[in-house]
Amino acid sequence: MTYRVTVQIHFCYGHRLRDYDGACAHPHGHNGLVEIELESEGLDHRGMVVDFGDVKRDVKRWIGER
Repeated sequence: MTYRVTVQIHFCYGHRLRDYDGACAHPHGHNGLVEIELESEGLDHRGMVVDFGDVKRDVKRWIGER
């Protein structure tokens, strides 16, 4: 049997475009959404494919570093 879970992570980010003649030359923000689907042949000792909290923590850290 194959198990599948989907995690959605919403985040906000800001930026500006350098050397650009337009509104985007000024700092502004956006809302982002990452959807991650994980699949496993089995479940861990907790009966889970993965802990959503672990995925969210690791992905948010990765996003923040970039």
